[in-house]
Amino acid sequence: MENIRKYSFLILSLTFFAFAFLLEHQRLHHAPEVKLIDQFEQQLHEQKKLLNSRLDEIEESLTEADFNGNLQATLFPYSSLFPNQGLGFVVLDGNELIYWSHNHFAFTSRFSGKMASQELLALPNGIYLSLTRKVDSLQVVGLIHIKNIYSIENQYISNEFVEPFVLPESFVIQREKSSYNLPVRDEVGDYLFSVLPAGKIKCTSAQLLFPAALFVMAFLFLLVFTRKMVKHFRHEDFLMRIMVLALALFGFYWIHILFRLPQLVYAFDLFDPSLYAYSFWLPSLGDLLLLAVLFFFWSMNFAREFSFSKGNNRNEIFSAHCFSLLVYLFANYLIGNLIQNSSISFQLNRIDDVDQYSVIGFIIVALLFFAAFQINLKIVESSVRYLSKKRFLWGHLLLIVVFVGLSVHYKNSYLYMICLFLLTNFSVLALENTHFKKHSISYIIYFVSLFAFFTLINIQYFNQQRTIESQKLMAVTLNSEHDPAAEIFLTDIQQELNVDSVIPYLLSTTYQELESYLERQYFGGYFRKYELDIILCSGSDSLLVEPENQWVPCFPFFEEMIEESGTRIPGTNFYFMDNLNGRISYMGRIFYPLSADSLGTSVFFELNSRLLPEGAGFPELLLDRSMAKPHRYRHFSYAKYFNHELVTLSGDYQYNYYIDSYDVQTDSSEFVLARWDGYDHLTHDLGKGNFIIVSCETFELMDYLISFPYLFVFYFVFVLLVVFGGNSSFRKKAKLYDLKFKIQAAIITVVLASLFVVAGGTIYYNIQEYENRHQDDLNEKMKSISEEIGINLNDVNALSPDLVDWLWRELNKLSIVFRTDINIFGVNGELIASSRPELYLRGIVSNRMNAEAYYELIENYQISYSQPERIGDLSYLSVYEPIINDMGDYLGFINLPYFTRGDELKQEISTFIVAFINLYVLLFLASVLVAVLLANQITRPLSMVREKLKGIQLVKKNEQISYQRDDEIGALIKEYNRKVEELAESAELLARTERELAWREMAKQVAHEIKNPLTPMKLNIQYLQRAKNEKGAHFDEYFDRVTRTLIEQIDTLSDIATEFSNFAKIPKARNEVFNLATQLTKVTELFESSTHIDLSVELDGRDELLVCADREQISRALVNLIKNAIQSIPPKRKGKVKVVLAKKQDWAVISVRDNGTGIPEDIRQQMFQPNFTTKSSGMGLGLAIVKKIIENAHGKIWFETELDQGSTFYIELPLHQEIS
Repeated sequence: MENIRKYSFLILSLTFFAFAFLLEHQRLHHAPEVKLIDQFEQQLHEQKKLLNSRLDEIEESLTEADFNGNLQATLFPYSSLFPNQGLGFVVLDGNELIYWSHNHFAFTSRFSGKMASQELLALPNGIYLSLTRKVDSLQVVGLIHIKNIYSIENQYISNEFVEPFVLPESFVIQREKSSYNLPVRDEVGDYLFSVLPAGKIKCTSAQLLFPAALFVMAFLFLLVFTRKMVKHFRHEDFLMRIMVLALALFGFYWIHILFRLPQLVYAFDLFDPSLYAYSFWLPSLGDLLLLAVLFFFWSMNFAREFSFSKGNNRNEIFSAHCFSLLVYLFANYLIGNLIQNSSISFQLNRIDDVDQYSVIGFIIVALLFFAAFQINLKIVESSVRYLSKKRFLWGHLLLIVVFVGLSVHYKNSYLYMICLFLLTNFSVLALENTHFKKHSISYIIYFVSLFAFFTLINIQYFNQQRTIESQKLMAVTLNSEHDPAAEIFLTDIQQELNVDSVIPYLLSTTYQELESYLERQYFGGYFRKYELDIILCSGSDSLLVEPENQWVPCFPFFEEMIEESGTRIPGTNFYFMDNLNGRISYMGRIFYPLSADSLGTSVFFELNSRLLPEGAGFPELLLDRSMAKPHRYRHFSYAKYFNHELVTLSGDYQYNYYIDSYDVQTDSSEFVLARWDGYDHLTHDLGKGNFIIVSCETFELMDYLISFPYLFVFYFVFVLLVVFGGNSSFRKKAKLYDLKFKIQAAIITVVLASLFVVAGGTIYYNIQEYENRHQDDLNEKMKSISEEIGINLNDVNALSPDLVDWLWRELNKLSIVFRTDINIFGVNGELIASSRPELYLRGIVSNRMNAEAYYELIENYQISYSQPERIGDLSYLSVYEPIINDMGDYLGFINLPYFTRGDELKQEISTFIVAFINLYVLLFLASVLVAVLLANQITRPLSMVREKLKGIQLVKKNEQISYQRDDEIGALIKEYNRKVEELAESAELLARTERELAWREMAKQVAHEIKNPLTPMKLNIQYLQRAKNEKGAHFDEYFDRVTRTLIEQIDTLSDIATEFSNFAKIPKARNEVFNLATQLTKVTELFESSTHIDLSVELDGRDELLVCADREQISRALVNLIKNAIQSIPPKRKGKVKVVLAKKQDWAVISVRDNGTGIPEDIRQQMFQPNFTTKSSGMGLGLAIVKKIIENAHGKIWFETELDQGSTFYIELPLHQEIS
């Protein structure tokens, strides 16, 4: 049973590991996809059942007698089913789409002709299962949304299965059956489609959470068992134990890395190398977290078990402190490695950039720093007894000054760590024996503040290094002047140009028509950031080349240009032009043979990036994840200078037109760092007057002030969890809340609650203001755009093809002017023209109008209608207005979707919220400090009363408290002072009474002790007289025996008198400074002849401990204690008496331990009373005299005892001075 209890945590750990590995194998290797497909099939059946019930309702509504043919009004309630339940509906009248419940799937071209009763539809943006009902001449098609299949993926849209279907994103839906696919069937067993379980992991992350939790629990139980084993072998050599523990923990980590166990963790993003990766040993953020936990656990065991060997070994102390410093430097190395090799944000001044992985990163930092602190704290506390406190503090103070100066000058993270190490050493020793008690809140706050400050400095140092490297990388990337997104779009454009039949026709028309068509059809949207030149070249055409004013053949001119500077984009006739002019340039050529011209015509497209992009900018919604701007460049601005003049800029910083206006010295280095206007600028000199500047905001004092409270609160919570979790005594103390704590808690709670209410209300109000302002802004733009378009359509009855062409051109112009996207829908809700056709051409949404907006405008005749809309995870505001001619007829609808500016709104709101959070965190931190100070101020008089009450004694005069304020505490102190006066009078009376009682008791005891020998003495003398009178033969022998007895009794009386005299008045102490260790050795030598006792002396390496006291009296007290220890040992027991001399701070402590019978509990309180004894003779004055001698020397005496095990008496004497 004992062994089971001993190994219980190991058994639990192995059990949890076994279950976890079993579940892992089942989820990963035991055909998990089969179970997933079965669940998917059941969910599909449920969705079909729900869809059929809705189709029944619709069919019933459409066949009712009062149905007036208005589908929009009749079916409007079903428009909310798609976003909520994934169910959609369209209604076809022949080949015409006349109703759609949502514009996500309403692709006109995909719903035409006769639909099958049940079929799988692959639309441009998703896969659906359709169910079709025939209602008279109408086809009602119900859709179940199964999976997204966008042509692009980004932070807003991804190709994942939609709720309620739970399948990994990598699974592929296919129509055809295959031996590799898993079939999906309907309720009656008919084949619908199949699912290919692609991907390495064929289960969802949610399925792996439970076995992952089991692994975590098993790991924690293993750590608990390891800790118990370390404690179990605490009597073994410390160095051996700590090295074995380190090897065991490293072995655990080595197995995890080498065999990638457990396998399931690599299904989570935490173990994704894209977040962090450095080497084989540190391949992911999760692995580094595991290493930090193991290192923290090892340091905790080190701190709990460490102690110096006996003796004052200065080399050992020095080595221990060097090791502590190395631990700090190792922690610093890992933290720097984490920041510089990760994509995680550690900038707390930009709290909106901080995500869950940033929090994990800070947990790793906390584990490493406080692992080093644990070791440092233990080593300093253990070495205090061997060091001169004054020299230690002054030496460290000097080193702190030196290294702080070096840190300020050289700005190196390792110097910062040395400063932290020195300050920690200094603080631990300086705070010893002060009101800053270990594990107290004040103690924790001090060290948390110290470590938060240095963590912030160190993190910012590494952040700055990472930022500089990112600036360099961005500058080099910009130097290549490629635009990856443009090149991908040009590849798509090439494919469309190859099959475009309109361009050959337009070549025979005017140049303006061709240019308008190409701009509208191909080079709008993203290419608004480029200047477009279209050149037509036939075999006989020539160009006027400036500034030479020379005519050259057109076709050879461009061919030569492409040959010299062009790099072909694979699969296209477009070329990247390496012009080294600071601008991104592309050129394309398309050849068209013409019947009218045997040489044909070539169309050349020349694209050059603009200095300032026009229009609303290209939304991130339409950029694939691979084309998105790297997150590390998010807060960067840049400018490109050609011939010392600005040609391209981007970002928030406003650059000057001429680079010469900046004092940038680039002669000595390719990259130059400089700071101006609150930004850090990196200038990349390309030579020949060409430069690239990459800039980011400087991390200033305000950013430190913003960041510090977050880090302080995080560290404070972390340390409290560690202290509460690892210190049972602290948990017990925490249950006792004093008045100071209650005041602090009340103030902080009230302030925190007030801040939450005020901050919540303020943030909510300002968000509403922002949104209203943007709504008003959008309404103003709609009004202006509507008026601009309406002027040309007032007298129009219908939109002709010419007017549609005009609308395309006009929308592009208006979009540039008003910096917003614009759509025009026809009366039937179908798209007519758009300034952002890519949204519809790429199939992100259908070319139909939002169903709810269409209903409000066409049925409720709303003049203006706005609503929030969603595409994937992107939410944006959308405004609609009808286009009405002079006759009151509807021509169509104008729509302004605000998704291109939605990021700006989000950023403005985010910036505002972050500013408020920063402000309120600072206010909260200030309130905590105020609460602590105010509580201390309020409770200081109470603490004074407590200390005075604690010091009240009847044997001395008690001081009164001086308090001048007339308040409740003042009344309490007045009452205290009055009671002190009364107590003094009572004490005097009590002392007099006690003295009288004591002397009476003493007289009775003396009388009793004297009576005892007098009675036999009297009898012996009387008997001796009778024997003399009788003159017996043995008189002389009897006379000798009686006289010996009388002499013994007289000696006893003499001892009683001497003992009484000594107690009544111990001679005045003749204090002198002497070596207590030497004197103790002399005293113990007196008992060396006691052969039946094993007497040992342990000086603990203390050859010299100086005290100021009466040498003879102290010797007498020690002799008495050792004699009592020897006499307490039973006759049949081998006696052991151990005398130990130790140093505790500024005190010398002597302990006398025996293995006697111990002291019964009922007499322990009377041990130092003058008339108490456990012996058959004597007055019991020995311990009373010892106590008086020790107290006269300003020391203390107490004892500890255990029945039948022995007793230990302790003497504590103040040291005269510290040793060197």
